[in-house]
This record gives sequence, structure tokens and C-alpha cells, in this order.
Amino acid sequence: MQNPPFCPNACCRNHLHPEVPDWWRKDGFHATKTFGSVQRFQCLRCGTSFSSQTFSVHYFAKCIVNLRALERRLSSSMSIRALSRDFKRSCGTILNRIDRLARQGIALHAHLRPTRNQNESTCYDDLVSFDRSQYFPNNIGISITATSHYALGLSHATMRRSGRMSKAQKARRARIDQKVEFEARAVERSMFSHLSMLQTESSPYGSKRTVLVTDKKLEYERALKIHPLYRGRDAEHQLTHVRVSSKAPRTVSNPLFASNYFDREVRKDLAQHRRETACFARNPANGMSRMAVYLVYHNYEKRYFIKRKEDRKETAAEMAGINPMLIKHLRRSMFSRRAILSRMELVDIDKAIWEKQVYEPNEGGLHWSKLPRYACA
Repeated sequence: MQNPPFCPNACCRNHLHPEVPDWWRKDGFHATKTFGSVQRFQCLRCGTSFSSQTFSVHYFAKCIVNLRALERRLSSSMSIRALSRDFKRSCGTILNRIDRLARQGIALHAHLRPTRNQNESTCYDDLVSFDRSQYFPNNIGISITATSHYALGLSHATMRRSGRMSKAQKARRARIDQKVEFEARAVERSMFSHLSMLQTESSPYGSKRTVLVTDKKLEYERALKIHPLYRGRDAEHQLTHVRVSSKAPRTVSNPLFASNYFDREVRKDLAQHRRETACFARNPANGMSRMAVYLVYHNYEKRYFIKRKEDRKETAAEMAGINPMLIKHLRRSMFSRRAILSRMELVDIDKAIWEKQVYEPNEGGLHWSKLPRYACA
């Protein structure tokens, strides 16, 4: 890198839009085992010293992992241990690179999502799985466009185990209930964040009529009726809530087909959501990072509706009306240039995954997993 694009110091005027072309000077080199000799720079305004590696997706890495291959294999049902064997790296290194991929994908998705065709209906449903053990089931909220199958966002809610249990299982659940505190109205909070994202990113040039398709879960209706998207309806802005029975056949004619299809693909393509296996999320925040990587792969890399004719290779994002050339450019940048949080305006639903912010009952409240300092810059 000959010319740094901006100052990495978030408090500097040259961070967002450098005012003058010669705002920096070269500040020597430093030697690394992984990248060789690395050029250093210094901002002439704030004095911050940085290097060309500051802007690389491999910043602070001690070894190189092919991120494109990692994304493809993670989204092809390989577990963390299998990825570790395949790349000949430790599980900790693989988890670190998945976190990087998730943040890079969130940055790309947040940039492209508002440019989609906003005249489509939106489907919303929960993917039911669990973290750590079946005594901590989770509902992963997924919003997706009805026709193009373009996944919009993800949210996480931890629930208290319910359903049929043996006496021993009920006794164990009672012991767990004495030690932990589950979040109240978690499913409503989860859906609320999706509604806020839809409201924030609605285009003034798009349709004034929003169609939301869900099943008949009561929590969805309660969350919708207290949200400004529903309460702020007027003659120009309308919202239609279509409720579909979860017992209806999961065919193409089902209004919730997009959610059902994405649910099936996740079960098939992500190891942590395969049923009755030893693969499950030990850490909820890490599990959401893997879901974020898969969402980006589904939207921007995977062929839309796999049963289509072989000569049709559009992705879900292209079917949603997003510019293919812009997708190609940003996908190339996603695997090379580091996304920096202070230079973006993320909605809450994306920021929660970026900051690994998940409600964990064992922690007794809202919990932020440990993040490297460069991820919060």
C-alpha cells in the first residue's frame, strides 16, 4: 500500500474524510514473520502511527488462512474441528477467522441491503435450536424476502426449555431455574429488532405498503402491535400482517415458503444446526457469527433456488435487484480490506452480532463476549 486511505484514529478529522491529500508521512518499516517488511505511516494531524496492515483483513494475524475457502467450507456443513484439521490450524484460530469473516460480511450486507427491491413482502420466522445443551433452547429470528429469498437479518433469543420431559429432566430443569435468569419476552424483543431494521432502511422511493408474513405465534403479534412501524400507520403508509398456520404444508404455494426454505438450507449447510449430532454451539455469540457468515454466503455467493436450470446462476441478492457489479466489487474487498466499525452506521440488529452481544442466562443478563480491541475501533 503506497497511500493510506484514512487515519485509523476515530477521533481524528482525517478518519472519515481526509481534508488534504498529504495528511500522512512515511514512518519507516517493521519486520514480521508472516508478512515480511511492513510499511508504517504517521498522521500529521493527530500523530497516530499505523501501518499498511492496519487496513488489511489479516490485521494482527500471526498466520494466513484463506477466508474464501473458509467461508465455503463452513457453509458446506463442516464443523469447527473438521475445519481445524482441514486448514491445519487450531480451533481458536479458526474461530478467530470466522469472527473476522462475520464482521466483514456484516459490513458488506449493511451496505447492500438498503439497495434491494423494497416492494417485496417480508417473511419472518424463528429457527429453533439450542446452545450448550437442550436446557438452553434458542430462537434465531430470520427475516427474508418472500420472492427472492434474500435474507435480511438475524437475531437471537434464549428460551426456557419446555415440552415433554421425563421426571429426571424436569428435576434438572428446576435446578437450572434456581441458578439462572431467563430473559423475559425474548422472542418479542428479537422480532422488534427486525421491525426496527425494516423501518430504518425503508426507502422513500419504495412502496408505501409493507407486507409482513409470519406464523400464528402470539409473540409476533404482540411485538408488532407495540412497534412504531405498526402504530405509525396512516393513509400513505400501510402495513399488512399475514398470519399463516405453522402446520400448513411447506410447499411453494405457502406464503412462508421463503422462511421454510432458508430453515431447511441452514439445517443442511451449518453443522451446528444438524439434528441429533454432537455439533452444536457451545457459545451463543460464536454461533451467531457463524450464522452471519452463512447469511452472506447464501445471499451473495450461493445460486438462487438450487433446483433452477443450470444456465441460471443469479444469487438471491441479484434476484432482489442489487447491482451485480457492486456485489462483485464489495465481495472482492470483503476478503482483503478490513471493515472498521467507526466508519459505518450499523443498525442495532447488525451491531449486536458485530459486538457479540447476546443475552446469556448463565451470565444473568445481557452479555458481551470478549472481543479484540481492533474489532471495536
